[in-house]
Amino acid sequence: MDITFLEDFLELAREFNFSRAAQNRNMTQPAFSRRIKSLEEAIRTPLILRTTRQVALTPAGKAFQPRAEAIVRMLSDARLEALAAAGRAQRSLKLAATHALSYTFVPKWLMQVGGPAEIGALSMVSDTHRQCVRLMQNGDASFFICHRSLAGAEGLPEKQFLCHPIGSDRLVPLCAPDSNGQPLWTLGLGSYGIPFIAYAAVSGLHAILEAHWAGHVRPGLEPTMNSVLASTNLEMAKEGQGIAFLPLSLAENDIELGKLVRAGEDALDVPVQLVIYRPRSRMSPHCEAFWLKVVDGSAI
Repeated sequence: MDITFLEDFLELAREFNFSRAAQNRNMTQPAFSRRIKSLEEAIRTPLILRTTRQVALTPAGKAFQPRAEAIVRMLSDARLEALAAAGRAQRSLKLAATHALSYTFVPKWLMQVGGPAEIGALSMVSDTHRQCVRLMQNGDASFFICHRSLAGAEGLPEKQFLCHPIGSDRLVPLCAPDSNGQPLWTLGLGSYGIPFIAYAAVSGLHAILEAHWAGHVRPGLEPTMNSVLASTNLEMAKEGQGIAFLPLSLAENDIELGKLVRAGEDALDVPVQLVIYRPRSRMSPHCEAFWLKVVDGSAI
């Protein structure tokens, strides 16, 4: 079986849309559909339920998905082990990070872990939470740094990945000030219809807010726009477009400069962890040494 068929299936299982999945895999939809059909013929059972309105996994597809993810990841790890055995492994780290952390937290944190000699050649990808998860599941990244909800928002599966806390942050309701330095809007009891600069569904911060508000009183916000990037929401908030729940690590400089002000009490803040993921399977000696340095506490 062609391993890329598994990658096609996993892309479809994430998108639930043949057109988007085919586009992500850089092929036409008819060609992509034929490859999915070939995989189902090899497995000898339908994996995808196709209707005129939606795409879903069959029970067999749901059972097959975690196995396919593990196989793709194991093949990537096997390549790295083979290179190490041949003496061709490089002292390199492939690190994925969400946009909200890649420009603020991660560079400073890496300097706490160690200098260039300890980190080696660093390849860092800054992308959406969803895309970073794909990189990890496909074995295209060794580590992933992101925000994680204390309320249990979805993360990478524990059976395949380890997760370790490396810091903390807060999502804070912020907006532009008026001419007197007071917030243009204020969240409170009975407030409603306040313009809200939301996060798109592919953003990990969207899932964190939804998980938090599922167990708390949802503020009276009316979404007026959404964006994948926290940095975009920050700029829109500074322009007076509404209230945005922004990572304090990203917004603290603008708060100090008076360009953003709190739009609600501290009780409305959403506490989050900063975490790093790695695969449970064994990685290169250099990556394993990096992980030990993170876990021993020197990198927190």
